[in-house]
Amino acid sequence: MWKRLAQIPIKHPLAFGVGISTVKTSASDLLVQTVVEGRQTKDIDWKRNAAFATFGCFYLGGVQYAIYVPIFGRLFSNAASFAAKPIRDKLKDVKGMIALCGQVFLDQFVHHPLMYFPVFYGTRELVMSEKPDLMAAMSTYKTNMKEDLAALWKVWVPSTFINFAFMPMWARVPWVAGTSLIWTCILSAMRGGRCGAQRRYGSPLSYREYSYFDQGES
Repeated sequence: MWKRLAQIPIKHPLAFGVGISTVKTSASDLLVQTVVEGRQTKDIDWKRNAAFATFGCFYLGGVQYAIYVPIFGRLFSNAASFAAKPIRDKLKDVKGMIALCGQVFLDQFVHHPLMYFPVFYGTRELVMSEKPDLMAAMSTYKTNMKEDLAALWKVWVPSTFINFAFMPMWARVPWVAGTSLIWTCILSAMRGGRCGAQRRYGSPLSYREYSYFDQGES
């Protein structure tokens, strides 16, 4: 039985990646809402959780699989063979090291700033806001960009080097999903507040902060 289960991510990498990314992203946000923000079950923001789950399903599971496996596999044809080599042989493979750095650069300095975060802010706006305003969402991202990218790179640059250097192609999305357990908690704590909070108060607010201001205005 365990052998069959172990074959699932190898035989069905896309479906496995989508499933694990959806569950993981939703669970990470719920963890932040209940443990970090101290919400009771009745106070959980299910719209916010749906935004994270939707983002996890379609983007983290689907789009990132397409980027990391077929696209990067074609752009860097030696990626799979390089990942399978022992460390001693990796250090001797100059072309493989250049390809590794190229993958990390494209992922962290092109893909994430230009695709990942815009899609995240757009998804969050569409799911959570009563009157979605995508231009306002992009403006919020522009304001938060330096802080968002600094937080992202602290987690993802080392993780991405490990991923592209050692993981077989089918394991790239599961590795990302594992690292993202931590990252999604950080992102949820940083940017999980109500969509209009930053436009109203100057920064995204936690549940406790929003409740305090909301009660004071009522």
